[in-house]
Amino acid sequence: MRLNLGCGSTPIEDGINCDIVAHSPYVDVVWDLNNMPWPWKDEEFDGIIAKAVLEHLHWTLVESVNECWRILKPGGYLFLKVPAWNHKVSYQDPTHRWFFSERVFEYFDPNTQLGKKYGWYTPFKWTLSKPAETNSSGSSLYATLIKDLKQS
Repeated sequence: MRLNLGCGSTPIEDGINCDIVAHSPYVDVVWDLNNMPWPWKDEEFDGIIAKAVLEHLHWTLVESVNECWRILKPGGYLFLKVPAWNHKVSYQDPTHRWFFSERVFEYFDPNTQLGKKYGWYTPFKWTLSKPAETNSSGSSLYATLIKDLKQS
């Protein structure tokens, strides 16, 4: 099963759609993601989609990704879309708390230069499926992290 965090206007059909308010009939779970732990069991999901949501939370990226680790099954994936630090649209939304560079996801993968150097940031290890990509406008970064089977 998949979980769509902060589903906004892009629900998924084959999973659970979560948002902070029931703004549409497809919102399955209403939950403020600033309240941890989130309302799901350990290792409940095969995949998590977090598009344009984590930058709104009080939690750091490390804290949010750690909570995703908890609810993902071993080998599960976390697909992320976050605002790029160097694009004016990223600063346009007054609810954005965080902005990110292309290499931020490397901190979670112990096989990358930054993951090796700063491995103590989190005890949970991921595999970055490929380097982060910027969307065509340059406003957002996309990446997929895989929950490391050896750490589960």
